[in-house]
Amino acid sequence: MGILRNFIADSRFKTDDLPAFKIKLFFEGAQRRGNLEKYAILLFLSTAIATYGVIGDSVATVIGAMIIAPLMRPIMATTAGLVMGDMKRAGRSLGMVIISVVCVIGVAWILAELSIVTVPVISFQNNSQIVGRVSPRMIDLYAALWSGAAAAFAMSREDVADSLPGAAIAIALVPPLCVVGIGLAEGQWNAAGGALLLFLTNFLSILLAGGAVLALLGLNKAAVKGSEGHPAAMHTSLLP
Repeated sequence: MGILRNFIADSRFKTDDLPAFKIKLFFEGAQRRGNLEKYAILLFLSTAIATYGVIGDSVATVIGAMIIAPLMRPIMATTAGLVMGDMKRAGRSLGMVIISVVCVIGVAWILAELSIVTVPVISFQNNSQIVGRVSPRMIDLYAALWSGAAAAFAMSREDVADSLPGAAIAIALVPPLCVVGIGLAEGQWNAAGGALLLFLTNFLSILLAGGAVLALLGLNKAAVKGSEGHPAAMHTSLLP
């Protein structure tokens, strides 16, 4: 336990860490437009790759889509905003998550409709990429919780940021939403509902486990100290 306490103490947020952490998570400042454009492009590309990977029942293709999917960023931003007590940032980040979810489902729906020319029938019984995402299990919840914790830790530390893609693979975000879109396109309402439930499970797991890790590392205390030292900082950074 002493080793764990020392590790946590060495990894705790400091006030000086906050500016870089905020830039990493929140779409703000002079680079806001460019970051949003890159986010939108990556979201579209990951959705297209994941959709065709699911339809083709290709594990490797779906994993590739999960690596480049940027949806983890606004979800972690929502978590960080809540831990920091910054409801404005948390609300904006949550709004981006909701918009992203709708866009992913919509794009997957359209691509599934277009793929009917080459794939007349999409199997919802034998396709492993669909079957594995329409019936969430408790083991999926446990994996999502630990993945959310790992993602929060990787996001909070520059020296372990390379581990973030691994966390993104472990906790599926875009592929379940693609299954929702495919299910809607094929009239498979139960499958679409099950896949949406899996996404919501993973989303809430990131909020819960990720928030716990960020709080354990002292993000909330660092944010309070930072706002006390710079009372206007919480507002000026939100200006477009």
